[in-house]
Amino acid sequence: MPRGWLLRAVPLLVISVLAWSCANDLSKNLDGKSCNANYECSSGYQCDEASLLCVRIAHDAGPDIDAGGCPEGGLECNGKCAQLASDPKNCGGCGATCSAPAHGVAVCLDGACNFACPNLAACGDVCADLQNDHENCGACGRACSDPVGGDARCVAGKCQITCASGRETCGDRCVDLESDPQNCGECENTCDPGLVCSGGKCKTSCESTLTNCNGACLDVSSSPTHCGDCSTACASPNHGSALCSDSSCDFACADGFEKCGSSCVDTQRSPSNCGECRHACDAPANGSATCDAGKCGSACNVGYAQCGGTCVKTDQDPSNCGACGTKCQQNEVCTSGKCTSTCPTGTTNCSGSCVNLATDPAHCGGCTGTCDAAAHASATCQNSVCTLSCAEGYGACNGGCQKFDSDLANCGACGKACGSTANGVAGCANAKCTLSCNAGYDQCSGTCVNKSSDPRNCGECGKACGTGQVCQGGKCALDCSGKTTCSGACVDTTSDTSNCGACGKVCMAPAHSAPSCQAGKCQFSCQLPYIACGGTCIDPRTDVNHCGDCQTVCKATAGGTATCTDGQCAVKCPAGKSSCSGQCVDLKSDDENCNSCGNKCKGALGCVLGVCI
Repeated sequence: MPRGWLLRAVPLLVISVLAWSCANDLSKNLDGKSCNANYECSSGYQCDEASLLCVRIAHDAGPDIDAGGCPEGGLECNGKCAQLASDPKNCGGCGATCSAPAHGVAVCLDGACNFACPNLAACGDVCADLQNDHENCGACGRACSDPVGGDARCVAGKCQITCASGRETCGDRCVDLESDPQNCGECENTCDPGLVCSGGKCKTSCESTLTNCNGACLDVSSSPTHCGDCSTACASPNHGSALCSDSSCDFACADGFEKCGSSCVDTQRSPSNCGECRHACDAPANGSATCDAGKCGSACNVGYAQCGGTCVKTDQDPSNCGACGTKCQQNEVCTSGKCTSTCPTGTTNCSGSCVNLATDPAHCGGCTGTCDAAAHASATCQNSVCTLSCAEGYGACNGGCQKFDSDLANCGACGKACGSTANGVAGCANAKCTLSCNAGYDQCSGTCVNKSSDPRNCGECGKACGTGQVCQGGKCALDCSGKTTCSGACVDTTSDTSNCGACGKVCMAPAHSAPSCQAGKCQFSCQLPYIACGGTCIDPRTDVNHCGDCQTVCKATAGGTATCTDGQCAVKCPAGKSSCSGQCVDLKSDDENCNSCGNKCKGALGCVLGVCI
């Protein structure tokens, strides 16, 4: 059943719960009535997780078979009666257990597993509080980005930033008013070209103990944005802050997180670092790994139920046909939860399962056609062709799934790039291209200009100097008085990014960086969280070729896709494959992992349909 129906139904059920609980105390006759606000019912009744309605209790798990048999629609499961269409502990088959993410409730709808998020929002495969969830603030997929020198939090559905000690809030940035040439001493107080910001004042030069980094006077032995030199920015991992000590980069983790490689992780909840660093939990096919209180577990995707350590559909799995553990014979197939001799029209026998090759991502177009997944996406099959279903907040782009709200190469839509510009930094915010000009430059008609020297915008946008005149100090004049004349502009070629070292030599920086001219040579500084790797700026939190640092390249095991999340490499397995110790395997045929990770077969025939023979 579609998730959308469920999401619409749950709020209605919650409203009915509240309305009923206000109008009526727990009554004695509750057949078919809603549970109260605390999911409680009167004595003799219990709250059914699937429907949030009160149902009669009979020996805690359904009427005893000896008491007169199961009611209509019921089936004996382990000596008790179960409704396979609605029982999350026996969903579609005896023992087929539905799972739910943290803060969610497992439900069974028409014999298929799903989950509900009471009072929360279902964002992909998680239940999120849109009022205070850092990764889903106000809407699914809308993450709060930590600014340089500060932390972002989600408060009442809106991102708010808190700046670290020594920094002040200027717009959506945390700045150092003591050294920022664009906010020198106070927000938006920009130093004139040629001047630097030191001690919160615009000056002609930096003190001898400080280094001039594009107009900012800094101690490069302790500045995380310019550590050791003006071009080196220290990486700032999620849930951590960059540090610079003795010209060497480091980082500190927030409370509740600990260092693990280049990342800050919660070892009590991270499936990749469960209980300790680098201890990755195994993930079953058609499910995902979980970590709760430092112990590994797993949860099945919507539509799949847990049978032991696997995620299956009991209506087609020959090893769990109609019920967990019910195996079909070698010459039989499983269809509609029953072992039969042939598959019905429209389906194909693939190792004992009757599947639709047009829609099954584990058998797409053929029995061996597995669809590869990707970061922030699940594999799907449409008309026998593999596709991706992107998580909420992400869109399909270049064979993967990306966010369009802050991606320079895909701003607002796939392929819509924000072009670089001289004397400024291109950005993407709220799915729109932005432009931030360097210190001493202002926007005029979408470009960054120096009003103190630009003869076409001398002193103000659009004010052009006459023929034979130059622009000096924001005023039209006859000569440059000691400065270099470059096409009517009076400039200092040792620091001018439009005329660096010589007239017309424009400093152009790579994406996610700001250009500068130091002693007549072009340089650039990456904007955190991006760091410099060679001649580019990369995000070490997500870049598979520079994961956590410039040297680490994530490699995929056979049949898997390499991913980088929070600066740590991982592998995403294709549909129908399980992740066992970082390897993508088929639990139905792998002799080293038969039916479950680590279960080795010693028989002559090995692993057949998940059974050692």
